[in-house]
Amino acid sequence: MRPASVLFASRPVLDEGCGHRLGKHGEIVNTVHGGLAAAMPAARFEQQLPSCKRADDEVTAAWRLLQFNWRVLASTAGIVVAWLVATQFYIEPSGYLVAFALAALYWWIGLRNARSDASANPRVFLCLTASAQITLAIPVLLTFTYVATSIGFPLQDARLLAWDRALGFDFRSFLNFINRHPELIPVLARSYTSITLQMILLVLVLPLAGCYRRAAEALCAYFLALLATTFISVFVPAIGVYHVLELQASDFSYFEPSGYYDTLRDAPLVRAGLLQKLHLPGLVGVLTFPSFHAASAILYMWSFWPLRWLRLAIVPWNVLMIVATPLGGGHYLVDILAGVAVSTFAIVITAAISAACSSGRIMSATSLAPKPASRVRLHIGKVPSNTRNKFFTNRKDSIDITMQPNDAHARTAKR
Repeated sequence: MRPASVLFASRPVLDEGCGHRLGKHGEIVNTVHGGLAAAMPAARFEQQLPSCKRADDEVTAAWRLLQFNWRVLASTAGIVVAWLVATQFYIEPSGYLVAFALAALYWWIGLRNARSDASANPRVFLCLTASAQITLAIPVLLTFTYVATSIGFPLQDARLLAWDRALGFDFRSFLNFINRHPELIPVLARSYTSITLQMILLVLVLPLAGCYRRAAEALCAYFLALLATTFISVFVPAIGVYHVLELQASDFSYFEPSGYYDTLRDAPLVRAGLLQKLHLPGLVGVLTFPSFHAASAILYMWSFWPLRWLRLAIVPWNVLMIVATPLGGGHYLVDILAGVAVSTFAIVITAAISAACSSGRIMSATSLAPKPASRVRLHIGKVPSNTRNKFFTNRKDSIDITMQPNDAHARTAKR
């Protein structure tokens, strides 16, 4: 581990060359960090400007997309509140208040960092903003799934089973294979239950690794996929394959399908109007078709794909999650295929939204586009001869370069 002094003094060559903070009116402002500017000769600094421009574009696009995510969550929350008022559902406020308070805390700290002239860091404020969004999304979207399940259209388990058989998939044969190979169960169980852990890793690892836009895109795709899954499940409600085949615990003695048991416990009560009190810690997944586990597996593979050092772990792990989904959630094969289709749709839509954010066609209520500064002051110093990737500020030997927006040349003056 490097000494703390080196950690605070050194700067990566490209990523930290362009600092970013949030202006008073919501715009992303570029602030040149001393680590790069103070250590790089003027000619070499000019060569790095295109990289800085790309970094600016990444942060700005990510911030705009996060503003779009806030709108999606606010709209969904409005629908949920209206539905709760119009029905007999009521909530136990304690769990919701804790979640909302945490989301507000993450958002406030992230916003303060984004507006700070001295310490603004896109890794920090984008990570905190993403954490705030997922913390808020969990109670809002989980509640939405219960509200949607209460509509109570006829169950479609028999039809889904018929579709599976038409595709040549026999769940009993798959279950018997797993029973004959119980050594596969531990890894399948861990992959199935990693859906929450991977989401936590997503909102932390991607921003900290500098994948700013992909972090915002991943959240957007996740929200859109869950909303689409909830909407479709209203018209194709189901309990699960264990239910329609009338399988008992003795038929799968080596494991417990916890996801299926959650649905079996809550979904019939919600559909019958007998479960009306919503307590956040007790809410579970009550959707069967499409499978959100399958959708999440595709989304995680896509989200983490830019990180090459994670691909060899994330891709096979989420393939295992898909394999485990029929067992842990009692899902039909068509549930999984529908989940893959939903996630693909969400990724395509998110890519279009992200492109619109990059071009400025989607803006927040306040301008988020970087505004041209009247003066840009760069402190450029000497590079130590034995340093290639680490740069240290040297104020004594700095050169003050003042540039006007319309100047053809910069005027330099030795300090």
